[in-house]
Amino acid sequence: MKWLWLALLWPSIAMAGPKLAIIIDDLGYHRTRGEAIASLPAAVTCAIIPQTPWGPHLAEKAAASGKEVMIHLPMATGARRLDKGGLEESMTRSQLVRTVREAFIRIPQARGMNNHMGSVLTAEPEPMRWLMQELSLQHYFFIDSRTTADSVALDVARQHGLRSAGRDVFLDNKRDLVSMNRQFNQALQIARRKGGAILIGHPYPETITYLENVLPLMQQAGIEVVPASTLLHSPPITTASKKGPAQAEEPDA
Repeated sequence: MKWLWLALLWPSIAMAGPKLAIIIDDLGYHRTRGEAIASLPAAVTCAIIPQTPWGPHLAEKAAASGKEVMIHLPMATGARRLDKGGLEESMTRSQLVRTVREAFIRIPQARGMNNHMGSVLTAEPEPMRWLMQELSLQHYFFIDSRTTADSVALDVARQHGLRSAGRDVFLDNKRDLVSMNRQFNQALQIARRKGGAILIGHPYPETITYLENVLPLMQQAGIEVVPASTLLHSPPITTASKKGPAQAEEPDA
C-alpha cells in the first residue's frame, strides 16, 4: 500500500509554496492516541475538547512539541448528546460566555477555537454573535468546521473582525486507506489552486498511521504543513466557499 502515499507526490515535485493546515479534532478522550498526534512529524494543529479527562495533559504535551493548540468546543446538534462543557441552544448570553471562558481557562495554551458538531447552533445567528463578540474581545481566532451547509458562524466571525477561516476537507469520514488518501489528495489540490487548504481529521488509529506515513513526504511534494492560524487573515477571509461540501456531523472519535 506504500504506493498510495507516494502517488500524491508526482504531480507536485516541481511546485513550491502551497500550504496545508491539518487540524486533528476530538482530542482529550484518549491519552495514547492524543500523544501520538502531538508527536506527529509536522505542524499539525491539535483541537482539544476542554472538558475531557486528558484535555489539559494533551494541551501541555502538544504545546511542548511545538504544536498549535485550539479549543474544540462542543455545540448543539439536533440529534446527538452534547459533550460536557458545550454550548446549548437554551443558554443565555451570560451562560454561553461563561462556558467559553471556562474552556480557555482549562486549556490556556489555546489561541483559537473551532466547533465540535454544532449543526444546530452554528446555524443560529444570535448565539453565534454572542460567541464571536467574546472571541473578539479576547483576540482569539475561529475556524468553522462546517458540519452544516446552513452555518452562519464564519460570516458572523468576519462581521466581528475575527481572524477566521473554514474547513475545506474532512480526511477520515471513511477510515480506510484508499478513502483517506483520496481526501488528502483533494486537500492538496485545493492548496495548490488557492495557495492553502484546511484539512480536518480525528485521532483514529487508521488516521494516525496514515499521517505518520504521509507527513514525512510533504517536503518532497512541495507542500508546507503549517499551523491553522497561518491560513487566517485580517480582514478575515476563508479558504472554503460558503456553499462548499458539508456533512451533517463529524464522525465519532
